[in-house]
Amino acid sequence: MMRQRFRWASGVLVVGLSGALVGVVPGGMSPVAAHARCRATAFVTNAGSGTVSTIDVKTRTRSPADITVGPGPVAVAVTPDGKTAFVTHALSGTVSTIDVKTGTKHPTDITVGPMPVAVAVTPDGKTAFVTSFLGSVSTIDVKTRTKNPTDITVGTNPNGVAFTPNGKTAFVTNNGSGTVSTIDVKTGTKRLPDITVGSRPFGVAVTPDGTTAFIANILSGTVSTIDVKTGTKHPTDITVGSLPYGVVVTPDGKTAFVTNYGSGTVSTIDVKTRTKHPTDITVGTNPNGVAFTPNGKTALVANYGSDTVSTIDVKTRTKHPTDITVGTQPIRVAVTPCHR
Repeated sequence: MMRQRFRWASGVLVVGLSGALVGVVPGGMSPVAAHARCRATAFVTNAGSGTVSTIDVKTRTRSPADITVGPGPVAVAVTPDGKTAFVTHALSGTVSTIDVKTGTKHPTDITVGPMPVAVAVTPDGKTAFVTSFLGSVSTIDVKTRTKNPTDITVGTNPNGVAFTPNGKTAFVTNNGSGTVSTIDVKTGTKRLPDITVGSRPFGVAVTPDGTTAFIANILSGTVSTIDVKTGTKHPTDITVGSLPYGVVVTPDGKTAFVTNYGSGTVSTIDVKTRTKHPTDITVGTNPNGVAFTPNGKTALVANYGSDTVSTIDVKTRTKHPTDITVGTQPIRVAVTPCHR
């Protein structure tokens, strides 16, 4: 059987004549809440194998049986209560849901907009926002698993989505228009105007204090920062590594981690001073998604090109010498909240 390969094409999602997805767009992902003691599980989407791998974060061991979800899984997000994982499928225009406790997928997927590439759940756990690459955001009622009949039109080729901690605003990166749209979560309406950032914005994350949004600009090789209150971009972007895709902020709000797909590294940025650490952290090949453990001590990085997940000690900025092998072409990673 021919194995499907996903490839990158100048930062644009490309669909072959057969309808097979040959490029996908990872965005940034939001970390779950901090907790003093926890036993957390990481969910990793494997685009090439149509599965989700699960990893015991404490022991760094992968479950022997992956969860089959369907062709082309891209993004994954876990509800704040840790009960459900949402997985987007760019090939089928659907979202799968997984029962976290049992590791089983719901038999019926949810149809959303075409080419869904990112998903995030509101802080109150009630609604999932799904970006569709052709220009809209779908919203799903988490409890009933039903999609709102009306999608929200945003910019060109939306990718990443993240919320302010108070759950009032969603930030959506528009890869094709080089902008960020903001959505009033309560009313489901897009605010005007969009905010211009760098070239081909992908990942997005909001600091835990809700003051700043970080945007990874793939073709600029930079990170833009936006003042959440005023909706204005800082005049100077931060230069990071080659082809930055994912960005997340540590639960303590001090550091932003940025995955550099082109250089196989992770850049770290001091949030307060907006300065990048002079030395990047080498991880696997083509790092994409990144997430933190709830206690903020460890970062997990999905390495698309090497079929592995790297783990980084946040305090020391050192990578564990052994990566964790997962499925084929891992793209995103999400971590459950703590449980005892």
